[in-house]
Amino acid sequence: MTKIIGITGGIGSGKTTLSEYLKKNNFAVHESDKIVAQMYSNPNRSFLRFLKKNISNEATLYNKINKQKISEIIFNKTNARKKLEKYIHNVVKKSRDMFIKKNKKNSRGVVFIDIPLLFEKNLEKNFDYILCLIAKKEIRSARVLKSKKFSKPILKKIMKFQVSDSERKRRSDIIIYNNTTKKDFIFSVEKALIGLLK
Repeated sequence: MTKIIGITGGIGSGKTTLSEYLKKNNFAVHESDKIVAQMYSNPNRSFLRFLKKNISNEATLYNKINKQKISEIIFNKTNARKKLEKYIHNVVKKSRDMFIKKNKKNSRGVVFIDIPLLFEKNLEKNFDYILCLIAKKEIRSARVLKSKKFSKPILKKIMKFQVSDSERKRRSDIIIYNNTTKKDFIFSVEKALIGLLK
């Protein structure tokens, strides 16, 4: 029977690196962040209407999304953030369910689902195992700031909304630490895979 594995971890913990490694080795991997990125880079009319109605008229311009404006609003207005999270969660869930259905009988016997906010959304019950990446906060911060994906204030707010590492450890089945080199990280991943594929 195919095992459904949930991947999670704090921002900057190495989820993208793990997903890339798994895909390179022909594992089926669904990445929630990629679905969300597609929603923002190529928004459909439904999403544009939702943003205008529930977030702000300034959230969109000429069918393009103003991510900076949305970030400013959702990190300061809890109600707006919750509405946006719910909308995105429903879109991602639909994509995830279709992906699992399509890949449930694959030859590797395992499907990986990368969900950054897996614990925050209490989604553990949907998976056979939870694989969690753990890295020190200062290391994660340095990685994210180096990539220039987020500014320091935005990163601080994102981390504030994520569960603590102690809670992640408590709620996970498999823990992989990512505090040193990429080579060490991949070695730890390969050891974990041996156990999963038994």
